[in-house]
Amino acid sequence: MIITKWQLRQGFINNNDAHNTAIHEFAHLIDKMDGTMDGVPEIILERKYVPQWKQMMETTIEQMKNYGSDIDMYGATNTVEFFAVITEYFFEQPDSLKVHHPGLYEMLKRIYKIAG
Repeated sequence: MIITKWQLRQGFINNNDAHNTAIHEFAHLIDKMDGTMDGVPEIILERKYVPQWKQMMETTIEQMKNYGSDIDMYGATNTVEFFAVITEYFFEQPDSLKVHHPGLYEMLKRIYKIAG
């Protein structure tokens, strides 16, 4: 992962949006840890939740393409970018994600092993 100091700082200075380049790129590294970049972080997601996560990604991407979304539309590019974009949203604006997309929020809590 290569990121400039400026990009790193900006991501953490501006917490009024759901954008953070460092988090986004780190999510790609997590995705890639299982040997494939497909939006499914199988190295940290329990196997029994993989089909549910894949379905959630596909359904949400389709909804984004058809109706728009508060999720950054770059996430609708493919499942790889969706995972990175939704991870940014999860860490940058968790309360908003929980309200607008409770299923995604709960699954990301499971992926990132966050209690509560």
